Amino acid sequence: MDNRPIGLLDSGDGGFSVVKKVIEKLPNESTVFIGDNAHMPYGNKSQQEIIELTRQSVKFLLSKNVKLIIFACNTATAAAMPTLKKEVDQQIIGVIQSGSLAAARTTQNNKVAVVATPVTIGSHAYQKEIKFRNPEIDVKEVAAPELAPLIEAQKDYQTNLEAVKRSIAPLKDKDFDTFVLGCTHYPIIQEEFAEALGKEIKIVDPADQVAQYTYNVMKRDDLFSDSSNATHEYYTTGDPISFAQMGQRFLGEANLTAKHVDTENL
Repeated sequence: MDNRPIGLLDSGDGGFSVVKKVIEKLPNESTVFIGDNAHMPYGNKSQQEIIELTRQSVKFLLSKNVKLIIFACNTATAAAMPTLKKEVDQQIIGVIQSGSLAAARTTQNNKVAVVATPVTIGSHAYQKEIKFRNPEIDVKEVAAPELAPLIEAQKDYQTNLEAVKRSIAPLKDKDFDTFVLGCTHYPIIQEEFAEALGKEIKIVDPADQVAQYTYNVMKRDDLFSDSSNATHEYYTTGDPISFAQMGQRFLGEANLTAKHVDTENL
């Protein structure tokens, strides 16, 4: 048994989509989540910048004595996870491997579309991981640089819908049956994606598989908590009020609060 919390990090608010699934799957586990809103979006930064920013968030989580770390950010998973896994003892779990597994299991016609940040798409991480599981699957990748910042700005449904339609326009007339939300921000506007794509397309949210994989790892390594008093802490390098508002909206917790932290001066 291990009563230390689970750590999660993201470039901003998107990680709430993973936090939600982890809490649902592991209700007795405490969590610490940090969003690096001061430096988002990560999707237009260099790999070295992303590694350093992610390293700062990892150091913060380690200072909170977490037992494992979930990279609740596709861009950080693609650009920084291979490097940082070599630097820390705690298990690091990423979203891309989990999302790819779910996509490979979901598709019926072996045609999958992925929308993500430019860095994630540029790494071809989803394409590699999906094809690793089934080389016969055809993977279409689309970079959507405007979506994550738009979601952080908490715009209205119609504004989001139009942005989604613009972002997935390159997929018009492509014969895919499975669509991967390749950024953890995107499930926040999953309804808009569903309307733009149509009912016949199955949408994969990697957060579902991440929660299950985390459960499996914790069972394997005997990391479950034996406490019934789970706590959840939320931190941001940006505005804690705006961050908390997104958390309240996404997690349905009216009393959720967040604290500001300066990870550059730990």
